[in-house]
Amino acid sequence: MSDPIVPSREDADAKAWFYLGHRPDIETWAGLRAEGRQLLEKHLMGVAGQVEELAEDFDAEFETNDLDSGSWPRAGLRRATWTHDGIADVSVVIQWERARLLTPGSNEWPYVAVRLPADAADEERRRQLSEAMKPVRAQLAGSSSRTFPFWRYVHPPAGVPLDPHSLVADLGAAFRELWDAAAPVLDALHARPGSGAAL
Repeated sequence: MSDPIVPSREDADAKAWFYLGHRPDIETWAGLRAEGRQLLEKHLMGVAGQVEELAEDFDAEFETNDLDSGSWPRAGLRRATWTHDGIADVSVVIQWERARLLTPGSNEWPYVAVRLPADAADEERRRQLSEAMKPVRAQLAGSSSRTFPFWRYVHPPAGVPLDPHSLVADLGAAFRELWDAAAPVLDALHARPGSGAAL
């Protein structure tokens, strides 16, 4: 049997060689993610108080969910007139996925969003809100999904170390920016006859 052909170091991926050469240190650092997540989440929990303080200024109702436990902590505002079939179903929120926070990939960062309940079954309502949020998505570089007619991650600038205080400040600014853009659109949508707004 002949000797196996082993690629030269130059032929291999430099990143893979770096990882292999520094694996113990890299794995040690990666193991700190859970502690970093806990620290960041302590700061994120303060966002709820900031959002609640805005409720009176914005003539809105404060809502929260899963802040103390649960998978998707959320704090947000909605107006009493933003209803469909008599149910207040749309709000502007700050939300994050507790288990994925700081884990590379989807939901690595908290986000601001216009939110519908995941179990809302009225597809026409979803279409109506998605269509209404098109200009907001264009203005604020947002995306849309089934539950979120608008959503956008808030993350630190590339190449800048993560500072929880700065991220929370950026998150608050992004929330206000989204509210300023989305609330007038939602107000107009719910003022229309047949919109489902409570009389």
